[in-house]
Amino acid sequence: MLVSAQAFASSAKEIKARFNQLQIGDRTLCLSDITYANNKTMKVIENGFVIKKTPNALVYQTAVIYLLGNDVTVNIKAMVNSKLDKTEVKSQVQDAMIKVTGLDLPEQAADKAKVMKSYQDLVAKPENSVAYSDITLNEKGYVTQQHEGEAREVSTCYITPLKTAG
Repeated sequence: MLVSAQAFASSAKEIKARFNQLQIGDRTLCLSDITYANNKTMKVIENGFVIKKTPNALVYQTAVIYLLGNDVTVNIKAMVNSKLDKTEVKSQVQDAMIKVTGLDLPEQAADKAKVMKSYQDLVAKPENSVAYSDITLNEKGYVTQQHEGEAREVSTCYITPLKTAG
């Protein structure tokens, strides 16, 4: 039985409370599966940590790895500003560094340039957003389910609070 994430989505109040509990140094690890209309899938691994916090907003440093098959990966290191809105979490990527590994043969240069350009366009978007209705909180973090065009992305994210000596 297939059940929509929206049936179990967390409330805006719950999401805002969890978001505002994040502290400088807290880490996130997100494991994502992106499925395209042709049923091809891509794995994404994101590791980040909070470096600045204000009410309803935070900045985190992140490293993202897109696994494009067995031989090609895209690595993005970036600063991301996230803020709460009435109905969604909005994020803006800043200071991104993109590296494509694989496609290193001279005859693959055009393909490598296309891959690089597509990820440059991705990080250049003015803003990305996730509706609260696409977020489900759990005891270890949260799950998001989004559709964009022909693609469906499911991300499972784990939050690890900074441990302080005590």
